[in-house]
Amino acid sequence: MREDVLVIGGGIIGLACARELATAGASVTVLEAEPALAQGSTARANGGVRAQFTTTPNIAFSAFSIAAYETLAAAHPEVAFHQTGYLLLAGTEDGAAGLEDAAALQRSHGVATRVLTPAEAGAMATGLRLEGLRAATFHARDGFLDPAGAADALAREAREAGVALRTRAPVRSIDRDGAVWKVTAGDEVHRADVVVNSAGTDAASVASLAGGTSVPVEPVRRNLAMFDDGPAPLTPMLVDLDTGVLARREVAGGWVVAYSDPADPPGRRTTVDPRFLEALAERVPHRFPFLAELPLDVGRCWAGLYPETPDHHAIVGHDPAAPGLLHAVGFGGHGVMHAPAAGRAIAELATTGRCDAFDLAPLRVTRFAEDDLVVEANVF
Repeated sequence: MREDVLVIGGGIIGLACARELATAGASVTVLEAEPALAQGSTARANGGVRAQFTTTPNIAFSAFSIAAYETLAAAHPEVAFHQTGYLLLAGTEDGAAGLEDAAALQRSHGVATRVLTPAEAGAMATGLRLEGLRAATFHARDGFLDPAGAADALAREAREAGVALRTRAPVRSIDRDGAVWKVTAGDEVHRADVVVNSAGTDAASVASLAGGTSVPVEPVRRNLAMFDDGPAPLTPMLVDLDTGVLARREVAGGWVVAYSDPADPPGRRTTVDPRFLEALAERVPHRFPFLAELPLDVGRCWAGLYPETPDHHAIVGHDPAAPGLLHAVGFGGHGVMHAPAAGRAIAELATTGRCDAFDLAPLRVTRFAEDDLVVEANVF
């Protein structure tokens, strides 16, 4: 089989890339090893979408993706994009200064982030512990969506645009056949001018198979908890920057609560870490004492994998060591929220040789060897 582009990885990043590529006129096949699409990190994501980052690349990807999800949700109700906003809370002097600096940067890129007083923050979410709170920020177009619904909508539009979606197609080899890539996946051999590595936690192995640059993407387990509560109006996504705890109301009732320990080692286990529940018990009362009064539903807690890079930024762009290989990997916990932007960037690179929508220089794969990193501070 011969295509213009082969996309390796059928999670939400790969699906977004495939849809954008096909819309741009390319013939595309997606190769997914699992029996179904979007069953890896996408299926276990919290679904948060925010523009409140501390670096230009992440803010730009978010601003584009929020607008894209607004459009996608209008056409596909299953996306379930609830724009409740993100409310970020800081109780330290450095944290407050960081919020204000980040808000200024976000506003310089057209993101209408507001800096709030503690009283204004408390009015947005009852039950917050306001003692010691110094500053808060809020962006109304942030929110959360259904990752499975968003992936289904992207897959449907990709199919309608002519994309072939192959499941049970694990990639066994990636070689050059003259100027063309030859990829063996399952029992099929595919040829294409361009290969897109969107393999999530398997990104490093795909890059290695293709003879590309070393890709420093490692899987790290991230846990989420469910606290039982009756149905109630949705709240902003609440983020306590002092402790790293974030919480939001679930549509059907209850609270989804997360905490990402920066000391967690790489690994592929997706069972809930008991230490996570202990850490939550210590941290939740600091800003969310109402959660400490609710029962924890251990059976509904879950964990997934973040494909992390050392600077908490994705790798998006050409691989200079392997002409015709493009990377869209290493999004950490931001794959769902940045998928539309990643798709647009990859489509432009594959069809025109350049990206006009974004400055991809900070996301180049060679930045690690060059020791030229731009570190994202708002990681939770």
